[in-house]
Amino acid sequence: MPTALRFVLLTTAVLICALLSLTIGQRSDVGLANIFHLLLVDDGSLARATVVDLRLPRTLIAGLIGVNLGLAGLALQAVTRNSLASESVLGINQGAALGVALALVVPGLMVIDLNVMAILGAVVAGMITFGIAGGLGGRLDSMRLILAGVTVGAFSFAFVRFTFTLEDNLARAMLSWTSADISTSRFDQVLPLALWAAGGLAVSVAMAHSFNILALGDGASQGLGVDPRRRRFIGAMLAAVLTGASVAAAAPVMFVGLVMPHLCRGWFGPNHRVLVPAVALGGAGLVLAADVMSKLVRFPYETPLGIVCALIGAPYFLYATVRARNMA
Repeated sequence: MPTALRFVLLTTAVLICALLSLTIGQRSDVGLANIFHLLLVDDGSLARATVVDLRLPRTLIAGLIGVNLGLAGLALQAVTRNSLASESVLGINQGAALGVALALVVPGLMVIDLNVMAILGAVVAGMITFGIAGGLGGRLDSMRLILAGVTVGAFSFAFVRFTFTLEDNLARAMLSWTSADISTSRFDQVLPLALWAAGGLAVSVAMAHSFNILALGDGASQGLGVDPRRRRFIGAMLAAVLTGASVAAAAPVMFVGLVMPHLCRGWFGPNHRVLVPAVALGGAGLVLAADVMSKLVRFPYETPLGIVCALIGAPYFLYATVRARNMA
């Protein structure tokens, strides 16, 4: 099948998921038959307010989170040459959550806003993980990388869970936030996340050729004029920033960065010049599909997005781990 046709099919699937995210809900007067009318014509109805003010920002946030986390996972797998690397496995997701938790528990530590705190937490967690594994200095050790990521992630999330034992209102807010419930998403969250996604996509496209060269190994990369340590650092920071921006908007959403690069690599091949746009689209579609499922699992009640993504990603992580061991 031609690559262009595969992109058309993937784009169509993403648009269908977006439409379903906009139409599925408790209101029976909102459906596929009138969704475009409600979006384009301001008739002052409650149905339009539901779609435009409540569901549309939620749909946009879900899609942008998918773009960011998909690209973050692709960058991490490229720079580590490890198919099991992702922002959740390497502790970056949890580090971003720790940054937000610290800002909420100790407001004096707040640097500008929660977006910056989440990004700082993700960057620090990523640097610690890569530093332990040798990725910032000498040769990167894949086993130590995973173990370091698990350790950093466990420590970070232990502190986040510690906040559940504090003052009742804060504990309830943190508990609701860590489940990645995006039902209260607002339009003022969309633009910052869109800017991060656009910047991350631009950097990923610019680094696609370097990602291809890094797959050949450090020796070959140096022979072709690419400094593997420098590219590894840039890729890790890219993943940390995109993860931090997503966590600030919707709390940790697990396994998207693991699942989508795997699926796209199997359908589009290993060339990162093709994989970057494919993973961005696929990540958006995956989180949008999870958002739809979150509305249907306990209809008319909702299941938080983070729980649905974990239920999708955890079995896939187990499958990928077993498959990687069998191929070793």
